[in-house]
Amino acid sequence: MQGGGGKGKGGQKKGGSSIADLLKPKEPWERTEVVMQNLILVENHRRKVGSAILEDIEISEMAKALWEAPFAVLSHDKFENEDPVFTYANKAALDLFEATWDELVGMPSRKSAADEAEAQTDRNQILEAAAESGVIRNYTAWRQSLKGKRFQIKDATLFNLETPTEKKVGQATTIYHWVFEDGTEGGPAASPPVESTERPSDEEIKRAEESVQEQADLVRALKEEHGLGNDDEEVQENVALLLRRKAKLEALQRRLVAAEAAAAAAESESASPAA
Repeated sequence: MQGGGGKGKGGQKKGGSSIADLLKPKEPWERTEVVMQNLILVENHRRKVGSAILEDIEISEMAKALWEAPFAVLSHDKFENEDPVFTYANKAALDLFEATWDELVGMPSRKSAADEAEAQTDRNQILEAAAESGVIRNYTAWRQSLKGKRFQIKDATLFNLETPTEKKVGQATTIYHWVFEDGTEGGPAASPPVESTERPSDEEIKRAEESVQEQADLVRALKEEHGLGNDDEEVQENVALLLRRKAKLEALQRRLVAAEAAAAAAESESASPAA
Protein backbone atom coordinates (compact mmCIF):
# COMPACT_ATOMS: atom_id res chain seq x y z
CA MET A 1 0.00 0.00 0.00
CA GLN A 2 2.78 2.37 0.90
CA GLY A 3 4.59 1.73 -2.37
CA GLY A 4 1.36 2.12 -4.34
CA GLY A 5 0.55 5.37 -2.55
CA GLY A 6 4.00 6.75 -3.41
CA LYS A 7 3.55 5.87 -7.06
CA GLY A 8 0.14 7.50 -7.17
CA LYS A 9 1.49 10.65 -5.55
CA GLY A 10 4.36 10.77 -7.99
CA GLY A 11 1.99 10.40 -10.93
CA GLN A 12 -0.23 13.21 -9.66
CA LYS A 13 2.76 15.52 -9.30
CA LYS A 14 3.86 14.84 -12.84
CA GLY A 15 0.39 15.55 -14.16
CA GLY A 16 0.08 18.76 -12.14
CA SER A 17 3.44 19.99 -13.39
CA SER A 18 2.40 19.42 -16.97
CA ILE A 19 -0.82 21.43 -16.54
CA ALA A 20 1.07 24.22 -14.82
CA ASP A 21 3.49 24.35 -17.71
CA LEU A 22 0.63 24.60 -20.17
CA LEU A 23 -1.01 27.43 -18.22
CA LYS A 24 2.21 29.37 -17.64
CA PRO A 25 2.44 32.49 -19.87
CA LYS A 26 4.94 32.00 -22.66
CA GLU A 27 5.82 35.68 -23.07
CA PRO A 28 6.12 38.53 -20.54
CA TRP A 29 3.26 40.47 -22.15
CA GLU A 30 0.91 37.57 -21.39
CA ARG A 31 1.41 37.86 -17.62
CA THR A 32 -1.41 39.45 -15.66
CA GLU A 33 0.86 41.78 -13.70
CA VAL A 34 2.51 43.00 -16.91
CA VAL A 35 -0.86 43.59 -18.59
CA MET A 36 -2.02 45.66 -15.60
CA GLN A 37 1.22 47.60 -15.60
CA ASN A 38 0.87 48.27 -19.32
CA LEU A 39 -2.60 49.71 -18.78
CA ILE A 40 -1.19 52.22 -16.28
CA LEU A 41 1.62 53.07 -18.69
CA VAL A 42 -0.72 53.57 -21.64
CA GLU A 43 -3.14 55.74 -19.67
CA ASN A 44 -0.36 57.92 -18.26
CA HIS A 45 1.12 58.38 -21.74
CA ARG A 46 -2.26 59.62 -22.92
CA ARG A 47 -2.66 62.01 -19.97
CA LYS A 48 0.93 63.21 -19.55
CA VAL A 49 2.18 63.19 -23.13
CA GLY A 50 -1.18 64.05 -24.65
CA SER A 51 -1.51 61.30 -27.24
CA ALA A 52 -2.07 57.58 -27.57
CA ILE A 53 1.15 55.59 -27.36
CA LEU A 54 -0.22 53.39 -30.17
CA GLU A 55 -3.04 54.30 -32.52
CA ASP A 56 -6.10 52.17 -33.31
CA ILE A 57 -5.26 49.36 -30.87
CA GLU A 58 -8.00 47.69 -28.83
CA ILE A 59 -7.27 47.69 -25.11
CA SER A 60 -7.38 43.88 -25.10
CA GLU A 61 -4.55 43.82 -27.65
CA MET A 62 -2.46 46.62 -26.14
CA ALA A 63 -0.04 44.48 -24.11
CA LYS A 64 0.99 42.46 -27.16
CA ALA A 65 1.14 45.54 -29.41
CA LEU A 66 3.31 47.40 -26.90
CA TRP A 67 5.62 44.40 -26.62
CA GLU A 68 6.04 44.27 -30.40
CA ALA A 69 6.24 48.06 -30.98
CA PRO A 70 9.18 49.24 -33.14
CA PHE A 71 10.19 51.83 -30.55
CA ALA A 72 11.72 51.07 -27.15
CA VAL A 73 9.55 51.29 -24.01
CA LEU A 74 10.92 50.94 -20.47
CA SER A 75 9.71 51.73 -16.97
CA HIS A 76 11.23 51.76 -13.50
CA ASP A 77 9.83 52.08 -10.00
CA LYS A 78 11.01 55.56 -9.06
CA PHE A 79 9.00 56.90 -6.07
CA GLU A 80 8.74 53.31 -4.81
CA ASN A 81 12.41 52.44 -4.46
CA GLU A 82 15.45 54.49 -3.40
CA ASP A 83 17.46 52.62 -6.03
CA PRO A 84 14.85 52.19 -8.79
CA VAL A 85 14.82 48.98 -10.80
CA PHE A 86 13.40 48.33 -14.24
CA THR A 87 9.85 47.02 -14.09
CA TYR A 88 9.16 46.70 -17.83
CA ALA A 89 10.97 46.58 -21.14
CA ASN A 90 9.43 45.71 -24.49
CA LYS A 91 11.20 43.63 -27.12
CA ALA A 92 12.76 46.65 -28.86
CA ALA A 93 14.18 47.83 -25.53
CA LEU A 94 15.58 44.39 -24.70
CA ASP A 95 17.26 44.23 -28.12
CA LEU A 96 18.66 47.74 -27.67
CA PHE A 97 20.12 46.93 -24.26
CA GLU A 98 21.25 43.47 -25.40
CA ALA A 99 19.41 41.76 -22.56
CA THR A 100 16.75 39.22 -21.79
CA TRP A 101 13.64 40.07 -19.78
CA ASP A 102 15.03 38.34 -16.69
CA GLU A 103 18.33 40.19 -17.01
CA LEU A 104 16.90 43.68 -17.42
CA VAL A 105 13.69 43.66 -15.39
CA GLY A 106 14.71 43.91 -11.73
CA MET A 107 18.09 45.46 -12.57
CA PRO A 108 18.82 48.92 -11.07
CA SER A 109 17.98 51.37 -13.83
CA ARG A 110 21.09 53.45 -13.03
CA LYS A 111 23.09 50.68 -14.72
CA SER A 112 21.62 51.72 -18.06
CA ALA A 113 24.06 54.65 -17.98
CA ALA A 114 27.83 54.52 -17.63
CA ASP A 115 29.13 54.20 -14.07
CA GLU A 116 30.66 57.66 -14.23
CA ALA A 117 29.79 60.70 -12.14
CA GLU A 118 28.89 62.90 -15.11
CA ALA A 119 26.70 60.28 -16.79
CA GLN A 120 24.85 59.48 -13.56
CA THR A 121 24.40 63.15 -12.72
CA ASP A 122 22.93 63.89 -16.15
CA ARG A 123 20.60 60.94 -15.84
CA ASN A 124 19.41 61.93 -12.35
CA GLN A 125 18.74 65.48 -13.48
CA ILE A 126 16.45 64.25 -16.24
CA LEU A 127 14.62 61.91 -13.85
CA GLU A 128 14.09 64.65 -11.28
CA ALA A 129 12.93 67.14 -13.89
CA ALA A 130 10.32 64.65 -15.10
CA ALA A 131 9.32 63.84 -11.53
CA GLU A 132 8.55 67.52 -10.97
CA SER A 133 6.94 68.45 -14.28
CA GLY A 134 5.31 65.12 -15.13
CA VAL A 135 6.94 64.76 -18.56
CA ILE A 136 10.17 65.56 -20.40
CA ARG A 137 10.08 65.49 -24.19
CA ASN A 138 12.64 65.00 -26.95
CA TYR A 139 15.61 64.50 -24.66
CA THR A 140 18.96 63.08 -25.70
CA ALA A 141 21.28 61.04 -23.49
CA TRP A 142 24.03 58.42 -23.62
CA ARG A 143 23.23 54.91 -22.43
CA GLN A 144 24.94 51.53 -22.57
CA SER A 145 23.80 47.95 -23.10
CA LEU A 146 24.42 45.15 -20.65
CA LYS A 147 27.32 44.11 -22.86
CA GLY A 148 28.89 47.56 -22.64
CA LYS A 149 27.88 48.90 -26.07
CA ARG A 150 27.34 52.67 -25.86
CA PHE A 151 24.57 54.44 -27.76
CA GLN A 152 22.85 57.80 -27.76
CA ILE A 153 19.08 57.89 -27.37
CA LYS A 154 17.26 60.62 -29.25
CA ASP A 155 13.67 61.73 -29.58
CA ALA A 156 12.94 60.19 -26.17
CA THR A 157 10.07 61.06 -23.84
CA LEU A 158 10.09 60.43 -20.09
CA PHE A 159 6.87 60.64 -18.08
CA ASN A 160 5.61 59.79 -14.60
CA LEU A 161 3.38 56.82 -13.90
CA GLU A 162 0.46 57.36 -11.53
CA THR A 163 -2.33 55.12 -10.32
CA PRO A 164 -5.98 56.21 -10.76
CA THR A 165 -5.70 57.69 -7.25
CA GLU A 166 -2.79 59.86 -8.50
CA LYS A 167 -0.16 58.02 -6.49
CA LYS A 168 3.19 58.17 -8.25
CA VAL A 169 4.54 54.66 -8.75
CA GLY A 170 7.24 55.03 -11.38
CA GLN A 171 8.37 56.54 -14.65
CA ALA A 172 8.36 55.28 -18.22
CA THR A 173 10.28 56.28 -21.31
CA THR A 174 9.69 55.85 -25.03
CA ILE A 175 12.68 55.97 -27.38
CA TYR A 176 12.14 56.43 -31.11
CA HIS A 177 15.71 56.92 -32.29
CA TRP A 178 19.13 55.72 -31.17
CA VAL A 179 22.62 56.00 -32.60
CA PHE A 180 25.56 53.73 -31.74
CA GLU A 181 29.13 54.99 -31.49
CA ASP A 182 29.94 53.59 -34.93
CA GLY A 183 27.16 55.71 -36.46
CA THR A 184 24.67 52.87 -36.89
CA GLU A 185 21.12 54.11 -36.28
CA GLY A 186 18.02 52.35 -35.05
CA GLY A 187 14.41 53.04 -34.17
CA PRO A 188 11.42 54.09 -36.27
CA ALA A 189 12.61 57.72 -36.43
CA ALA A 190 16.10 56.80 -37.64
CA SER A 191 17.13 57.81 -41.13
CA PRO A 192 17.74 54.98 -43.60
CA PRO A 193 21.42 54.63 -44.51
CA VAL A 194 22.34 57.42 -46.91
CA GLU A 195 24.51 55.04 -48.92
CA SER A 196 21.45 53.04 -49.96
CA THR A 197 20.77 53.46 -53.67
CA GLU A 198 17.42 51.69 -53.71
CA ARG A 199 15.02 54.11 -55.34
CA PRO A 200 11.89 54.79 -53.27
CA SER A 201 8.66 54.55 -55.20
CA ASP A 202 6.72 57.65 -56.17
CA GLU A 203 3.89 56.38 -53.97
CA GLU A 204 6.21 56.18 -50.93
CA ILE A 205 7.30 59.77 -51.40
CA LYS A 206 3.75 60.96 -52.03
CA ARG A 207 2.50 59.30 -48.83
CA ALA A 208 5.36 60.83 -46.86
CA GLU A 209 4.64 64.29 -48.29
CA GLU A 210 0.95 63.98 -47.47
CA SER A 211 1.79 62.79 -43.97
CA VAL A 212 4.01 65.84 -43.38
CA GLN A 213 1.39 68.22 -44.77
CA GLU A 214 -1.35 66.66 -42.66
CA GLN A 215 0.70 67.03 -39.49
CA ALA A 216 1.76 70.59 -40.38
CA ASP A 217 -1.90 71.53 -40.88
CA LEU A 218 -2.74 70.06 -37.48
CA VAL A 219 -0.01 72.08 -35.75
CA ARG A 220 -1.18 75.22 -37.53
CA ALA A 221 -4.78 74.58 -36.48
CA LEU A 222 -3.77 74.10 -32.85
CA LYS A 223 -2.14 77.51 -32.90
CA GLU A 224 -4.51 79.51 -35.09
CA GLU A 225 -7.88 77.93 -34.32
CA HIS A 226 -7.36 76.78 -30.74
CA GLY A 227 -5.08 79.55 -29.59
CA LEU A 228 -2.36 77.27 -28.26
CA GLY A 229 1.27 78.37 -28.08
CA ASN A 230 4.64 76.69 -28.45
CA ASP A 231 4.78 76.11 -24.68
CA ASP A 232 1.60 74.03 -24.66
CA GLU A 233 2.21 70.29 -24.34
CA GLU A 234 -0.19 69.37 -27.15
CA VAL A 235 1.66 71.65 -29.54
CA GLN A 236 5.05 70.30 -28.44
CA GLU A 237 3.92 66.72 -28.92
CA ASN A 238 2.55 67.36 -32.40
CA VAL A 239 5.60 69.38 -33.42
CA ALA A 240 7.77 66.43 -32.36
CA LEU A 241 5.65 64.13 -34.54
CA LEU A 242 5.92 66.61 -37.41
CA LEU A 243 9.71 66.59 -37.11
CA ARG A 244 9.76 62.78 -37.21
CA ARG A 245 7.62 62.75 -40.34
CA LYS A 246 9.83 65.38 -41.97
CA ALA A 247 12.91 63.31 -41.12
CA LYS A 248 11.39 60.27 -42.85
CA LEU A 249 10.49 62.36 -45.92
CA GLU A 250 14.01 63.79 -46.07
CA ALA A 251 15.46 60.28 -45.83
CA LEU A 252 13.32 59.15 -48.78
CA GLN A 253 14.41 62.21 -50.76
CA ARG A 254 18.07 61.44 -50.05
CA ARG A 255 17.52 57.90 -51.27
CA LEU A 256 15.90 59.24 -54.44
CA VAL A 257 18.84 61.55 -55.15
CA ALA A 258 21.33 58.76 -54.47
CA ALA A 259 19.43 56.31 -56.70
CA GLU A 260 19.22 58.80 -59.57
CA ALA A 261 22.92 59.62 -59.27
CA ALA A 262 23.80 55.91 -59.29
CA ALA A 263 21.58 55.33 -62.33
CA ALA A 264 23.15 58.28 -64.18
CA ALA A 265 26.64 57.02 -63.39
CA ALA A 266 25.79 53.54 -64.61
CA GLU A 267 24.28 54.93 -67.83
CA SER A 268 27.34 57.10 -68.45
CA GLU A 269 29.65 54.17 -67.90
CA SER A 270 27.72 51.94 -70.29
CA ALA A 271 27.68 54.67 -72.95
CA SER A 272 31.44 55.23 -72.78
CA PRO A 273 33.30 53.68 -75.75
CA ALA A 274 35.43 50.68 -74.92
CA ALA A 275 39.16 51.36 -74.71
